[in-house]
Amino acid sequence: MANNKAKKKLPISILDFPEEITQDGLKIYSDFSLENHLAVLSQFLHGNAFLDNDSKIEIVESIRNFLSLKASKAKAGLLSLPKDNWSDEAVSKVAEEAYQYGLFDEFFAVPYPSPSTYSYTFIDLFAGIGGIRLPFTELGYKCVFSSEWDGPAQKTYFANFGEMPFGDITKIRSEKIPPHDILLAGFPCQAFSIMGKGLGFADTRGTMFFEIERILGYHHPKVILLENVKQLVTHDHGKTFKVIQEKLTNLGYHFKWKVLNALDFGLPQKRERVIIVGFLDQKLCDSFSFDFPKKHYDLNEVLEKDENVDPRLFASDSILNKRRERTQNKKIFYPSIWHENKAGNISVLPYACALRTGASYNYLLVNGVRRPSSRELLRFQGFPDKFQIAVSHGEIRRQTGNSVAVPMIRAIAQRINNILNHETA
Repeated sequence: MANNKAKKKLPISILDFPEEITQDGLKIYSDFSLENHLAVLSQFLHGNAFLDNDSKIEIVESIRNFLSLKASKAKAGLLSLPKDNWSDEAVSKVAEEAYQYGLFDEFFAVPYPSPSTYSYTFIDLFAGIGGIRLPFTELGYKCVFSSEWDGPAQKTYFANFGEMPFGDITKIRSEKIPPHDILLAGFPCQAFSIMGKGLGFADTRGTMFFEIERILGYHHPKVILLENVKQLVTHDHGKTFKVIQEKLTNLGYHFKWKVLNALDFGLPQKRERVIIVGFLDQKLCDSFSFDFPKKHYDLNEVLEKDENVDPRLFASDSILNKRRERTQNKKIFYPSIWHENKAGNISVLPYACALRTGASYNYLLVNGVRRPSSRELLRFQGFPDKFQIAVSHGEIRRQTGNSVAVPMIRAIAQRINNILNHETA
């Protein structure tokens, strides 16, 4: 169990994150990277980390750059420090009394702030917009490290959790990642997806599993939760999945896996994903089960009224005419989602087919007339309405297509929580 009162050295340094690595392996560092400074700063602020002599240098520099950024955006009036008095001593005072200043409100005025007290810690790898993190945050678990390389996804993550994820996990040494109880990872699925080229480990995205293996081998967290497309199980005649299972077994993990469907967890979206849950303790693994009661879904709970939807999301007359032609002999009902497959066939369904990152703009039409709104896309994945939209609609389409069914993860998280609490009871 984590001790959130412990005074620990901040484990992450700006210099751990090179901006670029040349073909010769030469690391090139920029003088200032806003994303990495925000990642270090947000981890400090949410982690209540103790400012020892080593970590203070990094935090002072991060805060100084943060203050400079605010001033450069004509927000100097919000600063509690004179612009010409950003000495190490003055900035350190701000760092040590962060909550007393109005400089860091955006780190805390978020829907899902980091808990001040907690029992378990986790890391969030390939974090996306935080769909796997969200249920564990709801349970009061504390995220001590997150990684996501995509800039717009980082922006959404920051807007909702107040923490900027660190970037490319391949550039982060295992020893720089804080100790943790649980490892969460929805590792890239395009390499195994039926919609992709199916290259698996031959695709650089497929090799991201080995980054998970590397971190597990160093930290040995007591629990792991991995998520991927269902094609991972059958890819290369099952050889890819066999490699993954062998790696986890060699690391000492006992695990169970199952392909689950978002439809069974109360979401009107047919989205099948393989979930792997593992424990270092075999008894804990034996007590885990993927048998969840099916929940009813209702498309009405997702859809907004047409008059509240951006008019630009309504399909053109030519698209509408094509849809009508292709559904002449089909039963039409409302509400419904009209799904067009790769062959151009149209299905009228009481649910959405899986949201896809690379789908055509008219892949799914609400009642055959318009594309889903940003809020509807988030609802299809089970994100609560207080989840903030901080990017364009096009980015929300991409982000929700890459995300997870939150209620599915929530059910799994609650079961893991019950097992861990029973262990410590």
